Amino acid sequence: MIIPHRTPCLEGKINVEGEEEHLKLVLSHLLKKRKNEDNIKILPSGNAAIFIASKIVKDILGEGNILIPDMGGWRGFLRYPKMLNLNPIKIKTNLGVVDIEELISSIEKYNPKALFLTSLAGYLAPQPLKEIKKVCEEFGILFVEDVSGKIGDDCGYGDIVVCSMGSPKIINCEYGGFLAFDEEIKEELKKVNKLDELNALIKTYKVPNFFGLMKEEAKNAKKVYKKCVYFSNIIKSEMENAYFKDKDGVCVFLEYENPREVAKFVDSRVKLDNGKSIITKCPLYDRILRNGIVVEIKKMDVLNIDKDNIIEIVNILKKQI
Repeated sequence: MIIPHRTPCLEGKINVEGEEEHLKLVLSHLLKKRKNEDNIKILPSGNAAIFIASKIVKDILGEGNILIPDMGGWRGFLRYPKMLNLNPIKIKTNLGVVDIEELISSIEKYNPKALFLTSLAGYLAPQPLKEIKKVCEEFGILFVEDVSGKIGDDCGYGDIVVCSMGSPKIINCEYGGFLAFDEEIKEELKKVNKLDELNALIKTYKVPNFFGLMKEEAKNAKKVYKKCVYFSNIIKSEMENAYFKDKDGVCVFLEYENPREVAKFVDSRVKLDNGKSIITKCPLYDRILRNGIVVEIKKMDVLNIDKDNIIEIVNILKKQI
């Protein structure tokens, strides 16, 4: 069985170049807490956005601890803050999803400067973003939110938002990312005389004019997200070993004691048309620290497949239960 893989949309391929301001307008409207378009910075990657977000945290609040989830985050949370003498501390979660009481306890214990978190834990389940934002405000720590997996839905509550537009993401341009921050962050950077330095740094991250492509992909974000969730829910409803059955996600975790063998079996029967696997083996920090596999719905061309394709995948998976 061959499944088409995600590629940038046809409109984006035709209109690759465009106006950066038009792109920023679309991105702003995708964030629940809309950012001033002047405070949205287009970058070469999501990792570049995480590094610059880390610098903003350090510039405003100084060196010290930051909190990250113990699973379901992004490996860049461990790497890039360390370059700026920010110390990542993993907090206990419910399989990647933040527990509010545990978050409060960790803030009181470690006195962090910020919380770095993905809106969608491991691409599998949503975080309680409104509650998290409220706690961060009460304790005066910055909330850095990676919206890569949830943009197009309820996300964008962070003081600083980062997003990848690489492949395979909801905004799937095979290149790029962005950083966005609240007006209050801009004012704090002015107070510590770091805003000009930040703007100078961002200018070193030269991005080719793919703004038309990025805009068209961003315009499709809501539709792509909903389709990923729809297909994920079909698998969850059919598979007894699926996690997060009552939660929206753009991928599905299935528990198996022998993930390597299961992945090998599935790979022998279904592939993406670029030759890549639809399966990620776990335990894996970026997904979940349990034995099993993740079915990567977000890798599939979800706008050009149907329920029958997913049911065929389910029938293959059921042979390994």
